[in-house]
Amino acid sequence: MTGARTSRGCAAAVFEDVSYELADGIAVITLDAPERRNAMRVPMLVSVLRALELADRDPHVRAVIVTGAGEAFSLGAALDGPETLSRALIEDIDGHTPTGYREPAGRISERLFAMQKPVIAAINGHAVGGGATIASAMDIRIASEKARFGFVFNRRGVVPEGASSWFLPRLVGVGRATDWILSGRVFDAAEAHAAGFLTQVVPADEVMPAARRYAEQFVHETSPTSVALAKRLLASSWGHGHPAAAAADESRVYASRVDSEDAREGVLSFLEHRPAVFPPLDPDPAERF
Repeated sequence: MTGARTSRGCAAAVFEDVSYELADGIAVITLDAPERRNAMRVPMLVSVLRALELADRDPHVRAVIVTGAGEAFSLGAALDGPETLSRALIEDIDGHTPTGYREPAGRISERLFAMQKPVIAAINGHAVGGGATIASAMDIRIASEKARFGFVFNRRGVVPEGASSWFLPRLVGVGRATDWILSGRVFDAAEAHAAGFLTQVVPADEVMPAARRYAEQFVHETSPTSVALAKRLLASSWGHGHPAAAAADESRVYASRVDSEDAREGVLSFLEHRPAVFPPLDPDPAERF
């Protein structure tokens, strides 16, 4: 992080190729290299990871929006020659393990999966390659009707990354994920929405307003601890082979919540016909699993 200024409930931070702003409970992380249409270099990917970590730690953050500056969300890797991809393996050393290379988009997707705060992709323009894969790992995707998408790795002589081979089939089904990944073809927002990849498609100038409206639900209407626990229930359900296991998880977590301050406030606000005022995020809701 190259600089920051903060005030009560509001903050702004500057990372390399990424900006971060927090206001009114919503953190906005912007891929900020519009001159190259937010094509990704290693420092940008590291900055995204650090910004997500900052947002997840901050008790003032109730929701996160990720978007792109300029006309594109991100066109994926910034390709400047045939050695671009192999050079990135040397530049990005922080994520390597004793057993080998860990590509940075995958580490971002893992961090997104672990986030306690809901993350909304405000896809203002094209999302291709790594731009599409990190969006796949976010909770909600709201896109411009002009946006186009592509998991183009096979057309660049590599393979899918960013854990897209795991996230994408769960979003759109194995058949459509196989079509998109194997062919590497680019497709439009209408196809992405029809397949279930996108939550909403809106006019280009409505992407951020729509994302903020969606995010405001988490600021004003939901319990942050309940949201974090619901995210974990959804995540753990993918590993179950029978609904009884998911029901057992839900029962255990539900029972831990019925006498909580959140539950009391949720019921009282309903009975008193007023907005709920929920307490901050439980310091470690994962302990309930």
